[in-house]
Amino acid sequence: MSTAIVQAARALTPTVTQYWLGPGPGRPPLQPAVPGQHVTLRVGPRVKTYTILSVRDGAYELAVRNRLRGDRRDRLSPSLYAGATVGISAPQGSFTAESRVPFTHFLAGGVGINPILAVLAGGRLRNWQLVHADRGGDEFPFLARVRSLAKEQNGTVVTVDTAVRGRPDWATIVAAFPAGSTIGVCGPAGMVTEVRAAVQRAPEPLHLITDGSAPGDVAGMPESVQVECVRTGVTFEAVQRQPLLDALNRNGVAVPSSCRQGICGTCEIEVRDGQVDHRDEVLTDEEKAESSYMLPCVSKSMGRRLVLNV
Repeated sequence: MSTAIVQAARALTPTVTQYWLGPGPGRPPLQPAVPGQHVTLRVGPRVKTYTILSVRDGAYELAVRNRLRGDRRDRLSPSLYAGATVGISAPQGSFTAESRVPFTHFLAGGVGINPILAVLAGGRLRNWQLVHADRGGDEFPFLARVRSLAKEQNGTVVTVDTAVRGRPDWATIVAAFPAGSTIGVCGPAGMVTEVRAAVQRAPEPLHLITDGSAPGDVAGMPESVQVECVRTGVTFEAVQRQPLLDALNRNGVAVPSSCRQGICGTCEIEVRDGQVDHRDEVLTDEEKAESSYMLPCVSKSMGRRLVLNV
């Protein structure tokens, strides 16, 4: 890793912050990058990958979601401020502004809009359609940018506020796409898995491209897991190919939920024992490493037993 300086930081939404990263004084320039590529940052003990939204005068624009901003558990904002030094990897990825893929449709969940925005900003596409889901009407940080590009490129933008309308039915959305459509999808693993399954079921051929999100299958994991719920005293066997959230509710353990895509954090529950394969955009890297909490709408158990404080 090389190093970069945070040149500027600005809140875009209650949870998303825009950062500009550039070379430090007397340091070599950052490596050339194409909007849409990813870089991995090391901020104190945290290591996480983010999308480069744009490049200006050798600096990278990033947009980082931090639901804990200002909270006592916020370990990111105090270390990522204007003037801070961070470790940074070389840019990687091909889902970029230089992509020549003839996309016709885009599906974005949460900050999955970032690489899609970079692709659209490349200016190569026309007559595209975008469905963007996020929680809260003020949690669409680049809506003005996307709508401006839509006006220039004869695109169509549909936003889904999951706090009001609930999670999108991605299968129904995909089923309405015409044969031969090329779909770009970026978002939580659970969403990508649902879209992938819908594409595979489509009676006519559809072409699916992701930005590298995990496919979200359960290969290498137990087919089922014994779930013990401490507060309610309920124990049951949950099939891993179905959302744990659904299994909890079926067995009388009421867990509130909203987006069901690992975006909003409504269904977050405490884990007393067990290791979790985290597939959400809510928990921090440290929280995921500790496996003290999980989002049962998308995440899976890595072992045969899971003890939850519900």
